[in-house]
Amino acid sequence: MNSLQALQKYFGYSAFRHQQEAIIQHILNGQDVMALMPTGGGKSLCYQLPAVLLNGLTIVISPLIALMKDQVDSLNVSGIPAAFLNSAQNPDEQRQLVEKLRNNQIRLLYLAPERLFGAENKLVPFLKTLNVVQIAIDEAHCISSWGHDFRPEYLMLAQLKTEFPNVPVIALTATADKLTQKDILEKLNLNKPKVFVSSFNRANITYRVIPKRNSFQQLVNFLNERKDESGIIYCLSRKSTEDLADDLKAAGFAAEAYNAGLSSEIKVRNQEAFLRDEVKIIVATIAFGMGINKSNVRYVVHIDLPKNIEGYYQETGRAGRDGLASEALLLYSPGDAGKLQHFARIEGNEAQSRIMLNKLNDMVRYCQLQSCRRQYLMNYFDEAFPPNCGSCDVCLTEFKRFDGTLIAQKALSAVARLNERFGINYVIDFLRGSKSEKIRDEHKQLKTYGIGADISKPDWQRYIRELLTMGYLQMGGDEYPIVKLTDQSAAVLKGLQKVEFIESETVEETHTHVQAPPHEAELLSRIKRVRNDIAQHENVPAYIIVSDATLVEMATYLPQSLDELRLISGFGDVKLARYGRELLQPVKDYAKEKGLESKIAYKSPKKERKAASVRPVQPIKARKTNDTRTESLRLYQTGKTVAEIATERSLSPMTIESHLSFFVQSGELEVEALVPAQKIPAIKDAVESYGSQMLSPLKQVLGDDYSYGEIKAVISWMNRGNV
Repeated sequence: MNSLQALQKYFGYSAFRHQQEAIIQHILNGQDVMALMPTGGGKSLCYQLPAVLLNGLTIVISPLIALMKDQVDSLNVSGIPAAFLNSAQNPDEQRQLVEKLRNNQIRLLYLAPERLFGAENKLVPFLKTLNVVQIAIDEAHCISSWGHDFRPEYLMLAQLKTEFPNVPVIALTATADKLTQKDILEKLNLNKPKVFVSSFNRANITYRVIPKRNSFQQLVNFLNERKDESGIIYCLSRKSTEDLADDLKAAGFAAEAYNAGLSSEIKVRNQEAFLRDEVKIIVATIAFGMGINKSNVRYVVHIDLPKNIEGYYQETGRAGRDGLASEALLLYSPGDAGKLQHFARIEGNEAQSRIMLNKLNDMVRYCQLQSCRRQYLMNYFDEAFPPNCGSCDVCLTEFKRFDGTLIAQKALSAVARLNERFGINYVIDFLRGSKSEKIRDEHKQLKTYGIGADISKPDWQRYIRELLTMGYLQMGGDEYPIVKLTDQSAAVLKGLQKVEFIESETVEETHTHVQAPPHEAELLSRIKRVRNDIAQHENVPAYIIVSDATLVEMATYLPQSLDELRLISGFGDVKLARYGRELLQPVKDYAKEKGLESKIAYKSPKKERKAASVRPVQPIKARKTNDTRTESLRLYQTGKTVAEIATERSLSPMTIESHLSFFVQSGELEVEALVPAQKIPAIKDAVESYGSQMLSPLKQVLGDDYSYGEIKAVISWMNRGNV
């Protein structure tokens, strides 16, 4: 059996994604590998599939018992014999497992690092008597003290290559910057490892940051629109998780807390309830979620500021692992950053403290962005990305801008006059001409003192944040943060560079709340009930039987036989044999009741995860023609270009394109007015293949000859009548 046949037989997919195939081939050739893939990107398959093909035992090092159980359940359901060994098992269970290992009846054994190399542990000598063919180290960033989740017990893994010199090792992580990657490779002593870095982009997640004001009410408003969906809410402290969970329960939500301070019994109970959809919301510290494979988490909310981009990105990646549209919401308060500075400092280690503070500053910059959030995240992980993703709050909101060059010059001049030695608040008080005693007398004599008295303190704070984001100012200082000029500051001060600020109010929000794919909703509910019954009988979470994405495909394409069901993503031979007839029956019954036929002929050959097909989208606000769109159309009909209209109206070209696309969708403007006729078939084909909910993947597929505006216009044309 080759790797592609094993992928179909055990996992139910007919094509690899990212760099899975190359990674697997390196392991099968006996080579060491380090793989960086986004959460939900298919890391586990990179060692699970070789474990099926290699005739021996794969050892998987994992940091959490919950992760082990989840993975083992999923593998056993797919017909791959797997087990875990941990302190929660009694001696009888451990003896039975040892016997199975001796008889080569287990393909994957999950262990915590301390089980291998802890004091008084005799496990390594026993494992060396077995045919160990592969070692996988999950969450490998835990070995690096520069990483965001350092675990000292992972340092023991440096002995692996000494004890198992000829066994290929694969180290896997979802988030590691260059410094952490280098540290992982050095500490594990891997033998000429091949490093694979996949795209970090999670195209199905929409990123949003909002100012934190009355956070509980903001949260309730968000949750009220998602009552039937599963989500994770992250808090900074243990106590706040428990208080918030209690408040949410009092407000009628099915929520439970999870933090390291709870007893093991309560943690396991709450986690199991969440995995089985008995509880919809887990309110947690970062102790929750590492390796949790629950595929139908639809949203992740950060009520408090995360400490670094790596942690934030990994936590948001726990949403939408099934590939369906999901959301990441962060409530930001500048005060949170001040609180976290205390935690970032590591006593007696100035170098690491500086790195942690820099990581915190990167997180704050992300929250203060007025440009594409996805681009910032991708660039952080050294991945190039276009400046408009079409699916973060910044890209989905139209901002009105104004010329703020004079304001910028005042701010930069103040920083220069103060010799770049003071923090933001001092600079603002100086600009506003504060009479406070804290302003030094010699500074009150400077010409710049008080030149910004006509601007309020909150507005100055916003302008300086924007200047930091745009790169005209930077933060420095070792003991406390100070504002400094940058290489770009001089051009502004000399009047050679224009600076635009965003007005506090937005003109209009164009965010679209993506609807479910065009599936039969009633049928989906029926199949879910059948899946839940199977899951209860098997004593595993429902998503382990088959994912929500698989059920959505069934409710979309209405397969009428096992041969047709095999074409639905997620049905390997074992799952098809075990659950196929039972899950197929409600589809056949429904189709008969409604007089519907199979639509499987319309389905593209299945890939490991297929984007949802074209579907109309509806904005949060009622979709009606408004004055700003009408004005753009009027100017366009006079013969002006998009660029000319954008300049005249002080709006971005992207905004004007959105206005015109609205009229394409309403039928008032022909698509050929915006897109050359010869380009339309290629765009239409890409949309039908990859879905319309995310523009950036379509742009990457189509290439530089096709603009975002052209793609948007064709999607609007395809959605005519859905206004």
